[in-house]
Amino acid sequence: MIVLLVASTLLFTATAQNVRLQDLPPEEAQQYIERKDQTLKYAPKIDSNVPALRYIGNQRQHVLEDIYLANQYHGQDGVGGYLYGYAVPDIAKTERKKAGGDLRGSYQYINGGGQEIKVQYWDDGNGFHQIDNVPKILPKQIDDAPEVKAAKDAHLKRWREEAERNSRPVEYPYSGEQYKDQYQSNVNNVDYNGQYSENRQNYEPKPTPPPKEWEYKPSEEEKGPPRGFFYNYDYPVGIIVSKQGNDDYQKRSLADIYNQNRAGFDSQLKYSQASTGASQAYQVHL
Repeated sequence: MIVLLVASTLLFTATAQNVRLQDLPPEEAQQYIERKDQTLKYAPKIDSNVPALRYIGNQRQHVLEDIYLANQYHGQDGVGGYLYGYAVPDIAKTERKKAGGDLRGSYQYINGGGQEIKVQYWDDGNGFHQIDNVPKILPKQIDDAPEVKAAKDAHLKRWREEAERNSRPVEYPYSGEQYKDQYQSNVNNVDYNGQYSENRQNYEPKPTPPPKEWEYKPSEEEKGPPRGFFYNYDYPVGIIVSKQGNDDYQKRSLADIYNQNRAGFDSQLKYSQASTGASQAYQVHL
C-alpha cells in the first residue's frame, strides 16, 4: 500500500495538469486534496491571433482568437470533505470544505469597469462571513414630499398607539364567577362511555406499501466503505479578439480550419506543460 501510494504521488507530481483518479480510499483522496495548489490565478495565454470559425448569433464568421490554458479541478474524500476550483482568462475560484464542517473559499474576477474584484468567504460554524473589495454604493438621502411625510407620520403614530395598547394585559372575558358554574355543568353532562373503545376495535393498521419500481436500490459495491475521487484538467479556451480572419482562411472549409486549430492546440498544450506548465498567472492589461 505504501509503495502504491508513493507511486501515485510521483504520478500526480509529474502529470499534475491532467489527472483523473477514481475509487480512492478517503485518506488517499484527502492527500490529493491537501497537495492541490489553491492559489488564485487567471488562465495564462498560450497563443495569440489564432484563426477560427465561430457562430456569432446565427452567422458563421471568420475570427481571430487568443488561446488561454484554462484549468478545473474537483476532489471528494467520500466522508464529507471536498475541494473544487477553476481558472479561466478573467475568473478564478476555489472552495474547500472539511469533513468536520469548516468551509473556506475565494474568487476573483474582472468586472465590466476593468476593476479586479477579490472575495474571501468562510463558515466556521458561527455563520457565514465575507471580506471583499466590492465598491460600496450608498443610497442618496432624498427628502420626502409633504404628502408622503404626512402619511409616514400618521402610520408611525398609529403604530405607537397599537404597541402601547398591546403592552397592557387583556382580561379574559369569561373568567368571572358567573361563568364558573355554567362551565362545570357542561363538563358534567358530557357522556364519554364507549366513545373510544369502539374506534379501537374497528382500527386496522394500513399495510406497508410495496417498494416502487423506480425506487433507487444501492448495489452491493455502493454499500461498501466510503470512496473518494480527484481530477485536475487543463484545456484550451479561445477568446475572440477580431471578427476578420485572413483571406486564405475564408476560402477554406470549416473542417480544414478545425483540424488545423486542433493540431495547434495540442502542440501548444504539450509545449506549455513541458516548459512553463500552468503556473504563471495571466496578467490583465487594461
